[in-house]
Amino acid sequence: MKKILTILGLLCGASSLLVAQNVKVNEPEVCYTCHEDVKDEHAKKSQHTAFSGGKCSDCHNPHASRHATLLNDKVDKLCLSCHEDLKGLDELAAKHQPVVNGECLSCHDPHASDFGNQLVQSQGALCQSCHPAVAEWLKQTRVHSPVAGKDCMKCHDPHGSANAGILAKGVPQLCFDCHPQNAQFTATHKGYNLSSADCSTCHDPHASSNKGLLMANQHAPFEGGECSACHAAGAQSGGSFAIAGGIANTCLTCHEDQKTDKKADYNVHLEGENSCTNCHNPHASNVGSLLSSSQQTMCTKCHFTDVPAKDKAKFMTHGEQDCTICHSPHGADNDRYLVNSDVMALCRTCHATTHKGSHPMGEDVIDKRTNATLDCLSCHKMHGSGQEFYLAFNPDMDLCIQCHKR
Repeated sequence: MKKILTILGLLCGASSLLVAQNVKVNEPEVCYTCHEDVKDEHAKKSQHTAFSGGKCSDCHNPHASRHATLLNDKVDKLCLSCHEDLKGLDELAAKHQPVVNGECLSCHDPHASDFGNQLVQSQGALCQSCHPAVAEWLKQTRVHSPVAGKDCMKCHDPHGSANAGILAKGVPQLCFDCHPQNAQFTATHKGYNLSSADCSTCHDPHASSNKGLLMANQHAPFEGGECSACHAAGAQSGGSFAIAGGIANTCLTCHEDQKTDKKADYNVHLEGENSCTNCHNPHASNVGSLLSSSQQTMCTKCHFTDVPAKDKAKFMTHGEQDCTICHSPHGADNDRYLVNSDVMALCRTCHATTHKGSHPMGEDVIDKRTNATLDCLSCHKMHGSGQEFYLAFNPDMDLCIQCHKR
């Protein structure tokens, strides 16, 4: 009898468990009993498919989770589980920083929005929230129509692209979609064949104070329309942009002062036929010395390449002053390309009295770790320190015990 009762009890328990496992939940209404604010989002124009279908559990675990807001997985992995068209982003040459960081919710609302693609703000306002330069572009006298219309996606892919600057297409094809190569276009460009040109070497793609969106600082031959000063004869009438005598030699015919730097012990930046155009734009630029971009942006394209893009700002020192305050970009007699190989003398051009009455330094003081002169760089790390005063280690103790062992 006891065995029969035991079996019946087990069967009843199993039956109850089966019922519990198959209990039906009125989703999403049961969720809205607590999350009334989310229910109100159904009034918005652009709704996430899972949200509009009332499938809260497609993204959220109703009981417990290792992730914030009870998500079923990390945000980026969860989104990619449905948005398979974006899975190849890792293989692209250029990726938007929020994509690199897995921050889908920086741009998109997971439930609903009054803006297309569930953007958390209008496209223009959203882009400007991370790219404050947009506000300055809009103040210019001439603004490129996509910028004026705050239609950033007219030219850029918001997730990633095979093209630099996450452009939707390569240049000049992207430009030719709106600016056809007709007779007027060809005449304006003195008959040159621009089918493989980089429009952004002359024109600012966002805004300018100059006609034709030409950049502010222009190379003298370009500004004067003297293309033949640098380009080979016969380049007109649909010809190429061949340089007369090669790039480096052509530049040195005017910039003779760089010939001395070319003879310096360290001059890797001047090596190679295209050395000048690796850093300088030969036609026009929005920054000084016809640099292709700001020094911070340009220099970090080659330096600190092992540092994630989002962390490169930490390597900009001294209030993001120009690199050339300390470094000689063309050539130097030291491997750091410092404008003065005497580190202490270099630092004291700005920090005249620092440490004069504190820690001993100079030729008579030896750094026990390197057996070299103890100077500013023995304690300070100019790039990527993460500590106050650019110290190489935590000053509370770690810094001092590098030399002063117990």
